[in-house]
Amino acid sequence: MMAGFRHYTQRSMYLEYFGFSRFPFTIAPDPDFLYPSGGHQEALAHLHYALTGHGGLICLTGEVGTGKTTLCRAFLHDVPDNVRTAYLFNPQLSAQELLQSLCDELDIRYPADASLRDLYRHLNEGLLAEYAKGHQVICVIDEAQSMPAELLEQIRLLTNLETEKEKLLTLILVGQPELQEILRRYDLRQLNQRITARYHLRHLNLKETADYLSFRLHQAGVDDTLFSGPAIRRLWQASRGVPRIINTLADRALLGAYASEQKQVSVALVKGAEREIFGDPVATGSSRRQRPAVVRPLLLGMAALLILAGVAALLLKRQPALESLLSAAGSPPVQNPVALLSERQWGTALTDCQQVAVQGADCLWVDWPLQQLTDAGAEFVIRVRTPQGEQWQTTLPVPGQQYTGQALIFWDSPDGYQQQLIRPGDTSDIVLWVRQQLGMEWHSDWQVVAPAGSPAAAPDGRFYDPLLARRIMNFQTRYGLTADRIIGPQTLFYLQQHASPAEGS
Repeated sequence: MMAGFRHYTQRSMYLEYFGFSRFPFTIAPDPDFLYPSGGHQEALAHLHYALTGHGGLICLTGEVGTGKTTLCRAFLHDVPDNVRTAYLFNPQLSAQELLQSLCDELDIRYPADASLRDLYRHLNEGLLAEYAKGHQVICVIDEAQSMPAELLEQIRLLTNLETEKEKLLTLILVGQPELQEILRRYDLRQLNQRITARYHLRHLNLKETADYLSFRLHQAGVDDTLFSGPAIRRLWQASRGVPRIINTLADRALLGAYASEQKQVSVALVKGAEREIFGDPVATGSSRRQRPAVVRPLLLGMAALLILAGVAALLLKRQPALESLLSAAGSPPVQNPVALLSERQWGTALTDCQQVAVQGADCLWVDWPLQQLTDAGAEFVIRVRTPQGEQWQTTLPVPGQQYTGQALIFWDSPDGYQQQLIRPGDTSDIVLWVRQQLGMEWHSDWQVVAPAGSPAAAPDGRFYDPLLARRIMNFQTRYGLTADRIIGPQTLFYLQQHASPAEGS
């Protein structure tokens, strides 16, 4: 207890030492600390798709600690006044408990002994009352990967609550990557087909990690460079770009800097934080009392090395084959996907996406199926799971390897594209490029009617009109993409690779 108190006191004192107004690396899902990386902005855009009234069911997935809950809280914090929201974070419920929780969140009254059928009726009446007031209702269900199939079937039934023209309830499923696999199950295909928008939140790259640290420090009231360049790289490597782990490591490293009276975190301090959090793999299980149990395996290992050395001496006459064998056995797989792909594509191993940009290309992280990757017609690097662990490779999986759904390709994004999602009704310069790719001219006599009934300002070729939206939907369907009419990185990439004036007509 005293040790915990001392640790708390030290953390409180390092606030004053560095000049923080609050702790910069808390793991609480505080929307103020939501770092707007490209991936997080796109994920938030997918969540905002729920506000259009078109998204009956939306799915957001991501690894543990990537910021899904923080994104949801940021989204719920900024919804308009005419939107009622519910947030369910306990997926281990029965169907009846799910409806009760939803009614409770929306202040819909029901009898204590209400049956499942009665709960549906009360919920439907409550949603109709909100609809009559001009209100939209959105429910976010967190940790959805833990929901049993029976409960997911109840989610599908909730999507049936609708009027003749509009959905009464928009549902957002948030979960870990396993949720994607669950939704692909044959018995859940009806639910999967009803998802109108989905996004997978990825880890931060090295540059994003550096920007993430600066952002969190700024939000806590400090703009100084408190992490050296090598320390940032070590943080990124140790955390694999997972924000929650970055927070934990950075907090401990700052505490170490305070304890040693340093004003900047070094690599040594990050390594010390790693040992505190992950444990010391060298020291684990190697106390003095346990050493005798290690002697025998150690001697056996030394004997094996001597035998291998003898075999190597006998094979000196076949040196080329021996060198090849040793090279294959002693070289660990390269784990930098950017380096792997750039070396394959350009013959030069680049370290990060900033260097890729110098080559005139952009990194595009995707979660496409393998068939879609091969059909895309571009070089790619994929992440696979093996009995020895996970690795990146530029070849398709072989028996014993499992594709994780993570891949990287390089592409030359259209000029002016800023990773935004363009929906029907939007205006963007990218729309001009899309028209050119599809050979679809702008109909200058198109009119947009304002809410008051009078014609609005006349649009131009940058306006994403319904005719172009239909062409995009046909193009997406033809190439197996989600036919949501949204112009995003995936659709733009396919337009680069496959579009011609005849496409989608």
